[in-house]
Amino acid sequence: MNEPNVLRRHDVASLDAVEHSFRAGALAEAVRDAPVLDTRSGLTAEEFAEEYRGTQRPVVLEGHAADWPSVRDWSFEVLAERVGGVEVVVDSYSTKAARKVTFARFVELLRESEAKDDAPIYLQEWYYQTTAPELAADMPELDIAQYDFRRDLYGDKASTNHQLWIGQRGGVTRMHQDSYMVDVMHAQIVGTKRWYVMGPDAVLPRDADGEPDFDALLASPQAKLHRFDLKPGDVLYLPANWFHRIELLENSIGLGRKCLDQVNLRLHIKQRMTELLALLLNYDEVAETHPELVDVVMARSRTWANRMDIDLSRLRP
Repeated sequence: MNEPNVLRRHDVASLDAVEHSFRAGALAEAVRDAPVLDTRSGLTAEEFAEEYRGTQRPVVLEGHAADWPSVRDWSFEVLAERVGGVEVVVDSYSTKAARKVTFARFVELLRESEAKDDAPIYLQEWYYQTTAPELAADMPELDIAQYDFRRDLYGDKASTNHQLWIGQRGGVTRMHQDSYMVDVMHAQIVGTKRWYVMGPDAVLPRDADGEPDFDALLASPQAKLHRFDLKPGDVLYLPANWFHRIELLENSIGLGRKCLDQVNLRLHIKQRMTELLALLLNYDEVAETHPELVDVVMARSRTWANRMDIDLSRLRP
């Protein structure tokens, strides 16, 4: 892989280097003085479209989802009572730690982990609308998300791929960009998450010794490093390709809602085709070079195919 920007690399060594810097390096020092992201309350959908989406500026909409039933009423125990028998995949981003359990068992595992002070466990990217659609009524559609072009592109069924992220205090999602040129909207439901974001043009080069040059990253005006806390009822809008890292300050439930702006349509299609062709033509190589990612990508592709009613058995050589 010849990607010179370490932030865009997905190999374990690069991911570890960036994460270590956030925990005990140059980035850990820098975020202490990083500005808080623009935070607004009472913003209308029209004002949001003009001031933020139209200018591709991220923003925290304070209390924008505060009246959701999920924000008012949910807890881990409440969900265990309502959908305890539904199967979920815990820690799915690790091939070694991933396992399928019922949601009720997941909550038990979380409490057991807390009691033993074990590593945090995390239920990532739960497509609840497929396995627990009764939860959808507690998270109404966002008025600011109506521009999402995926409905026109893929149809109603495939476009409603909202995800719940449910995890234990101390859990971390490492710095990354979301794929497919989609905007990120995240509604915080239970607990508080701390977000670290950097601009889409942030570059982490290597120094003369081949090591990541964090000083050069932080000296660039393109870094646009911010830190902020997302509290229950808050909604984050993060335009396509912004880098982000998340820490769970408390046991947390959040709703991830992706939006495709029509201006990014061509690049969205190109990225999807690139990923699918890589899996089709070089599966063994992809599995060897990205063992922690290939299962996630395969599961995502299968889910997408199912939601689009694509019969994979009909493929021909």
